[in-house]
Amino acid sequence: MRRALLSLILLVFINFVKGIEIPLSKQAVLEDRNLISDFVRVDPDDSNPETLLTKAWLWQDEDNLFIHFSCIIDESFIPGYPANRDEGIKADNVRVQLATLPDDYFAYTFLAYPCGHLIDGIRREDMSIDYKWDSKYSYQSSYNDSTWSVTFTIPLGALRFKNSLPYRWKVILSRYNYTNRENFSSPYASIKQKRDYFKSMHEIILTHPVKRDQNIVFKPYFVKNYDLLNKTESFDPDMVGLDITLNPSQQTRIKVSLNPDFSDVPPDNAQDIYNTDVPVLYEESRFFFTEDIDAFGLDSTVFHSRNINKPSFAFKGTGKIGTTKWGLLGALDKGLVQDGAIINYDDYFHVLSLISDFSNISLGNATVSRVNKGYYNHLYNGNYQFQFNNYLNLQTKVIGSIRKDSYAVDRSLKKGYQVTCNVNYYPGGFDNTLTYQRTSKDIFAEAGHLFYKDRQSYGISSSWNPKPRYGFIKQTRSFLSLDVSDWFHDSGIDTEYAIYGTFAIEFKPEIQNSLKAAYGSIYDDYHKEHKYYEAYNTLSFNRWIEFNLSFTLRRAHTMIYALNDTYDLNNLTTYLSGTIERNYYYSFQWSLMDYQYPKENVLDYGNGPVTVNLDNQYSVINAKLQYTPNLSLRFTTGLTYSSYESQGVYSQLSYYANLRYEFKRDYYIYVGYKSAQTQDAASTNSDYFGHFIKNSASIYFKVSVSL
Repeated sequence: MRRALLSLILLVFINFVKGIEIPLSKQAVLEDRNLISDFVRVDPDDSNPETLLTKAWLWQDEDNLFIHFSCIIDESFIPGYPANRDEGIKADNVRVQLATLPDDYFAYTFLAYPCGHLIDGIRREDMSIDYKWDSKYSYQSSYNDSTWSVTFTIPLGALRFKNSLPYRWKVILSRYNYTNRENFSSPYASIKQKRDYFKSMHEIILTHPVKRDQNIVFKPYFVKNYDLLNKTESFDPDMVGLDITLNPSQQTRIKVSLNPDFSDVPPDNAQDIYNTDVPVLYEESRFFFTEDIDAFGLDSTVFHSRNINKPSFAFKGTGKIGTTKWGLLGALDKGLVQDGAIINYDDYFHVLSLISDFSNISLGNATVSRVNKGYYNHLYNGNYQFQFNNYLNLQTKVIGSIRKDSYAVDRSLKKGYQVTCNVNYYPGGFDNTLTYQRTSKDIFAEAGHLFYKDRQSYGISSSWNPKPRYGFIKQTRSFLSLDVSDWFHDSGIDTEYAIYGTFAIEFKPEIQNSLKAAYGSIYDDYHKEHKYYEAYNTLSFNRWIEFNLSFTLRRAHTMIYALNDTYDLNNLTTYLSGTIERNYYYSFQWSLMDYQYPKENVLDYGNGPVTVNLDNQYSVINAKLQYTPNLSLRFTTGLTYSSYESQGVYSQLSYYANLRYEFKRDYYIYVGYKSAQTQDAASTNSDYFGHFIKNSASIYFKVSVSL
């Protein structure tokens, strides 16, 4: 109650106090009128002032905003090490969050580390940060035994804001001490405040106009591939591409890509995909699709860009008109034929999104389409949200779809829907949610990742995240949920339920233990009910920069979908990561699966007995080593391995090596190698590694510049 009253008083005070007027100068202005120094601790969340003081001054030089930090340091100061752009490291840092459209719930985020590498992104309404957005900000960093100094240079021409003077923006400044795991902020701002987080910012006033960035940027690329198996090289129109970026106004950004190339994107990690009822969702890692994708307000259910395999042409636009944000995306996939069979259709994907905000109401409307000759799938997605007060939120999601395929066995027009309602109540350290969802039988979202149909579900969940402690136990967290699902079919209804709970505890020094458990019922393909349970225990050690270790032990009685029955499972996952001599980063993950079903199973699916062979003991391994001698040069190598046996394949192995050199800001050279192999002969005492066949092996060279 006291914290709520203080927050209310603070918000009222901010609304009536004049903002900080930013001076215009080509020289640093270090005066009281543009000084921010009232940093308080927000993690642990006790609002205590700093013991190591931080001062920050803001001034404007034409089209740039400068923020100079002066931070007192002691022996706890951690300078960190060189790393990739947008890769968080274990080190002290300072952060600037700039809201250029104060009526919207987002903020540009810029970080500075003592070692000098760049991290920027966009703080979204749900408090997550999208680090796939990149700007041209920079900073200078220097430190001695007592002081760390940082000066940010943030170009403003590429940001979105209303082009009318004076500019009334908002800012939050933060400082993080890695050794003590302390985060300080000015003003006080906690992500628990949700939308009020953005309202609590310092107001700053800029009186000098900002010149918009150039309207158009060309980014051509050239890539050369050589197939090491077939001894062939390739040079055709697919090897040349062009990205064109336009900024016709301060709030509008358009990007067109001709034959976008993703050769420098590393392969997906190996996963345990051998006992799933639906295809595994692989996260998108291609920059064209990840950049600004949050502006569309869509989740992977209705649109997942990994469905676009190899686009020959793509475009994307985002912007704002009044109180409405809009997004437009289109991509023409490339048709691929192998051995006379079509392995990828030249489908066209299209997304249009409009999100309007009115005070505490948000109305999101979007259409998603996937079309081709004789085929179409159109989908409407509505997201409606109403914020009753600081602790109560109502959200409704509506999906409607139509689909027709002239080449399918069933050529009739399919119409379907899905309705989801959530009530979220989050007083204090609690977060409680009620959920209802109804999905029809004939819904299709073939530009997305939707597979569970003809069902309705109910759910209730509650999490508790109390204030940190100051003794041996530093933090505790808990979560509990109950979900009930009704699956409809011709012979009746299958009602499944799941009870899930977690309890996490963090000890000093940075030892975490997390317990997870689930119990429920599930039905197989013949509508027979099975009970299942799962229990996890994860122990993590993350005190040191050089060495981080975690173990997850899992015991389960789980459904085996290929066998329509439940069996016991023992699973141990080990994860190891860290840095060596500041320039080397490594990670290693090994998951060992041990199922209790037999390898050979005789089943009858209705057409007589058949033999089903399933591997019941196998490993999944992912390893990575990265060398970063400086911020311009990076070498990365890694491998993925799965020992799952199936149909004469005893294991699968892939590895890669990438070199990236930024010889000028946004001018890149890439060189890489990729290989995929399968083991066709089992290991023996005389030949421990068995025999591998190379399925693919290639090298590439790529040049990308910005003009």
